[in-house]
Amino acid sequence: MTQHRVRIYEQGAPSALRYESLPAPIGAPGSGEVRLRHDAVGLNFVDTMFRNGTFDVRLPFDMGIEGAGVVEAVGADVENVKVGDRVAYFFSFGAYSDVRLIAADVLIKLPEYISTRVAAALVTKGLTAWMLLKRVHVVQPGEYVLVQGAAGGVGSLLAAWAKARGAIVIAGVGSPSKLASVKKGGIEHVLLNSDPEFGQKVAAITQGQGVHVAYEFVGKSTFRQSVSALRDGGTMAHVGSASGAPAPIDMLPITARSIRYVQPSTSQYVNDRNSLEAASGELFEAYRDKVFGEVQATAYALAEVAQAHEDLAARRITGSAILIP
Repeated sequence: MTQHRVRIYEQGAPSALRYESLPAPIGAPGSGEVRLRHDAVGLNFVDTMFRNGTFDVRLPFDMGIEGAGVVEAVGADVENVKVGDRVAYFFSFGAYSDVRLIAADVLIKLPEYISTRVAAALVTKGLTAWMLLKRVHVVQPGEYVLVQGAAGGVGSLLAAWAKARGAIVIAGVGSPSKLASVKKGGIEHVLLNSDPEFGQKVAAITQGQGVHVAYEFVGKSTFRQSVSALRDGGTMAHVGSASGAPAPIDMLPITARSIRYVQPSTSQYVNDRNSLEAASGELFEAYRDKVFGEVQATAYALAEVAQAHEDLAARRITGSAILIP
């Protein structure tokens, strides 16, 4: 059977993505490795940044950071998984493929109640949400939380999880269709971030106090809006810039209001085997307890990866998306 991967040989537009056959079949795993057959591959906004040149990479570059599937073979010294196990992983380059070799110590065994398709849509985004509401700012019952980009993959999980923890969530979205989708997911306060009365509405919801934390996924078009929505002493967590990077940030008004500004990375908080197992365990329990409702992902064939990147960059996708080899 022909095996496939997606590579870039130069950074640029989605057309730079090359869906290609491997020159030879993937061989046996080495020591500490497994051969993994992907059932589904996660599509993440950061993938577009590796592709378009936002981040430097060594070319040629094998795309993708997240996948889920079944272990086909194990190498020497592998003790945490066995042939036939269903597993997932996050942040291991080369995920855009139907089969691959991967270090066994990054794999997360899946409980029976999580399918591999759900895992590919959930793990990276869910661990990011875990970091944001349990480490960057520990969300407390009764706190006001602003999520800009609440219809996106991470934002939708974060909004639902914050609500489940007793927070009052204010969701910012970019279109009427996304507004309807987020409301359907159970978030009461959903605002178009293009609404000229956005600030006044946030003030009314928070009784003039502002939000305790703002999670910013959109960037250029909403950043100042998020800062203005914060109460003095609040936390600004700048996680993504789907609309582009904000203009150079003037820190004076931020520091004058004692606002804490952070640009966190999930790998700062999930950086060893123990933290990976603990964080993923909490994420899987939240899924089991239906915190996120039904996790449904827009699915593309792996060969349609260029179209998937176009849709992701244009913010056409609501919720998560996956690639199917």
